[in-house]
Amino acid sequence: MVFHYLRRQGHKWNHKKIYRIWKAEGLHLRLPPKRSKIKRKYLDLLAPEQINEGWAMDFVSDWVVGPGQEKVRIINIMDECSRKALWTEAYSSISARTLIKVLNKVVQWRGCPSYIRCDNGPEFISHQLALWAEENKIELRFIQPGKPSQNGLLERLNGTLRKECLNLEWFESIEKLNEQIQQWWRGCKLKSVCKRK
Repeated sequence: MVFHYLRRQGHKWNHKKIYRIWKAEGLHLRLPPKRSKIKRKYLDLLAPEQINEGWAMDFVSDWVVGPGQEKVRIINIMDECSRKALWTEAYSSISARTLIKVLNKVVQWRGCPSYIRCDNGPEFISHQLALWAEENKIELRFIQPGKPSQNGLLERLNGTLRKECLNLEWFESIEKLNEQIQQWWRGCKLKSVCKRK
């Protein structure tokens, strides 16, 4: 491009000389290496036949209004058969280690599922989570990148959480946010019991 531009300006230099000057002046820029794209095979989205056979998990992002606005992430874990929220809690940040602690708590009172469905977020594709899943004999089922509909049940739960809880008020701290989430969660449990009756 530079060679053709200089030619149009009337310079007689050939492309080799222009390239030598270009390199000598340090004008060449290294292109960042392209990250390899995650490729996932499509898996049939069959509904589990019994409770605790399969879970789904995802994050919801929100803000806490306090002395300084702080971004928070809310972990949502649900049972795909009963469609019941198993765990909903806000953290200032969630690493793979924090995620494993939460999963261990859920496994303690619920038992291990056969699989957990999730997207391709950095916490979910981490080596630590893969080791934890292998130790507990749990299959991690990743949805295809850019297709959140493959985790539709949990996306619906995320939307309900936002509509019925997060969008209703401003939260001054993570503690108050978690308190409100727990009240919402208990309300959802009562609604599901009333529907069954």
